[in-house]
Amino acid sequence: MASEKAKSSLLGWIDERFPLSSFISEHLVKYYAPKNFNFLYFFGSLALVVLVMQILTGIFLTMNYKPDAKLAFDSVEYIMRDVSWGWLIRYMHSTGSSAFFIVVYLHMFRALFYGSYKKPRELLWLFGMVIFVLLMAEAFMGYLLPWGQMSFWGAQVIISLFSAIPVVGEDIALLIRGDYVIADATLNRFFCLPCHRRALGVGRLGRVAPSGPAYGGVQ
Repeated sequence: MASEKAKSSLLGWIDERFPLSSFISEHLVKYYAPKNFNFLYFFGSLALVVLVMQILTGIFLTMNYKPDAKLAFDSVEYIMRDVSWGWLIRYMHSTGSSAFFIVVYLHMFRALFYGSYKKPRELLWLFGMVIFVLLMAEAFMGYLLPWGQMSFWGAQVIISLFSAIPVVGEDIALLIRGDYVIADATLNRFFCLPCHRRALGVGRLGRVAPSGPAYGGVQ
């Protein structure tokens, strides 16, 4: 009895400062769902699960990774061979990136299938497209970090595409590389941006998961 009273008083104290009870009630317990609710609506939540896994595994990997052109590859080998369960964390991160895109593509397919891009949800669709482009850019940056042959030449090809833009292409490619060739400055840039994204990742958790009638376009 005393524990229930303490729990109630604690919840009341929190509700006075943050609408926790009403948030849980409106968005979880009593959230309206369409009568044709099916498995296609699961992919938004699955994207959230994979995103959290990517953030957590990425944090553990950065604890042992060295963003240096001379040390990056060796630090990856160190993670794989010497860090306890490092091989598992790295494989979870690398496989999770592919799984993330598979889930996001299925999430987008559901949105297209149910017409979620139509009025009045055009802005939500546009925000999703912006996030999708950012996800592709971030995946590309992460692909460079192992600093192997595939990473180096993959980055060379992708960055060269920007140099094909008329007039400003070369300047954009130089800005991305941070140097006239892919070198230590490029590696540091590509490492820095995903790390800052992890710091802001919590703010994106709420965006990647919506999967109810407000996003599905079906009432």
